[in-house]
Amino acid sequence: MVEDAGFRIGISASVTGDPLVPHLQKYLARRGMKSSGVQVAPFNQIHQVCRQHEQVFGGSPDIIFLSWRLEDLLGSPLSDWEKIHKVLGDLAESVSILRQNFSGTLIVTLPACPVDFSNDLLSVTPNPASVSVDHLRVFWLGLLENRGSIHHLDTHSILLKIGQDQAYDARKWYLYRQPWSERFWELLARQVGRIICLQTLPAKKCIVLDADNTLWGGVVGEDGLSGIHLGNDFPGRVYKDFQKSLSFLQKKGILLAIASKNNEADFFSVLDQHDEMLLKREDFVAFEVHWNSKVESLKNIAKKLNIGLDSIVFIDDSGKEIGEVKERLPMVTCLQVPEEITDLPTFLQTEDIFDMESITEEDLLRTSRIQATEQRQRLQEVLSEDDYKLSLNLQMSVFQMQDQHVQRIVQLINKTNQFNLTTIRRSQEEIQALVASGKYIIVGMTLEDKYGDYGLVGVAIVKKEHNIGIIDTFLMSCRVLGRDAEVAFLTALANISQTYGCEFLRGYYVRTLKNEMVSNFYQKQGFSSVGDFWQASCEDIKALQHIVDVKII
Repeated sequence: MVEDAGFRIGISASVTGDPLVPHLQKYLARRGMKSSGVQVAPFNQIHQVCRQHEQVFGGSPDIIFLSWRLEDLLGSPLSDWEKIHKVLGDLAESVSILRQNFSGTLIVTLPACPVDFSNDLLSVTPNPASVSVDHLRVFWLGLLENRGSIHHLDTHSILLKIGQDQAYDARKWYLYRQPWSERFWELLARQVGRIICLQTLPAKKCIVLDADNTLWGGVVGEDGLSGIHLGNDFPGRVYKDFQKSLSFLQKKGILLAIASKNNEADFFSVLDQHDEMLLKREDFVAFEVHWNSKVESLKNIAKKLNIGLDSIVFIDDSGKEIGEVKERLPMVTCLQVPEEITDLPTFLQTEDIFDMESITEEDLLRTSRIQATEQRQRLQEVLSEDDYKLSLNLQMSVFQMQDQHVQRIVQLINKTNQFNLTTIRRSQEEIQALVASGKYIIVGMTLEDKYGDYGLVGVAIVKKEHNIGIIDTFLMSCRVLGRDAEVAFLTALANISQTYGCEFLRGYYVRTLKNEMVSNFYQKQGFSSVGDFWQASCEDIKALQHIVDVKII
């Protein structure tokens, strides 16, 4: 399991892979990740690593990165298709053996167009190598389909990004069997590091934007609705394209909010009346439009959305505002609008803070669900707590994990902090390994009420030991708390555990900086304290009272 306390990385390459190490360590350190070591296997020993990884690395790393080139494996131009298919088939078989015997994160490169004498990119006749590589990439992905979770890293995209001449170093290749420039290694390390960080570092949840000279050019309070820059000419096109990039992130599940020092009427006149404004009111989940401190605005937004300040990215054109937020709220990620304004539409791509391993249904519906939460809050203000809960008509479905649930369950495990009894983080590979062991029950929970579907918002993992079910993980999204859902979920877990012969459930509370709210959870549900754990019979747990209609699937 990849943990902040340190993890081991094993690298095997068809070229000399040592230059990757310092760049990878530097990238991981910048992202706050701690590696306990990076080990490079002997040159061009990928098959041996795949079949005997523990022997080569002196134990099993947490992450293995396999980097290979067509020209290294084939040793000839791309023309002998029978040989090519056999070589790639053999490599795919070796990778499959590694995947079966290795439960950690596995990263494998996709082949790039060869860099050798047989491939002249500037040939005056059509270049058959480019067409061949496109075919081989599809063929390679097909060979690895259904062979377990493998992260594919596209080295060809790096070559396209910086160009072959900037990527290739012929002198190093002939002297050291190391063909790449420092720039290539730097970008390769970044891509490997991004995949590693995906396993434990949750993507930011919310972008909070200034308005003047950020969402549009100019100051609406001074320039008026017709005087701001927003349209198809420069510089208005820059801001319009920036809004397109924000809309793209919003559709992936990133929340958008506003923190603007402005008159409300001026600000909303742009959202509601400007023909070139792409983002509308319904695209934002919170507005702080006034003359108070941006620090207070960010605090208010975090409170309203029930997210941590460390989940927020703040974007402003003012160095003064950015500096104040950095000083007073250091957990907020602050980004200043670039000096070169034409860099604005793409500057978020260089930050790596919105990487997502997958986009789930919950991500796609996040904005609409936040807006439904506002409706619930308005109802809560006019009803008593008991009447409010009853009025919601809560419906819960509890089920054992299937393949279609894995990505969302991994997402919850790695980003839920507050209602999380143990805060154990796990990768997709580790979750699948638990299932394969036959010793664990992994349960998910969805919730809906009259305002809409919350989606998959709860996860429990129970380890079976004789007649006792040990609760390894019990967590829920904080947006469904206070509705008796936690009690209903626990009773359903007891029901399911009983079907596997568990007479008792045993739980642990592991204190973290953010989960104080669940410190007395087991005690409140009638569990007895036994040393460092809590325990109750499944029959007693099933008798707990709640108002949620629970369906066990």
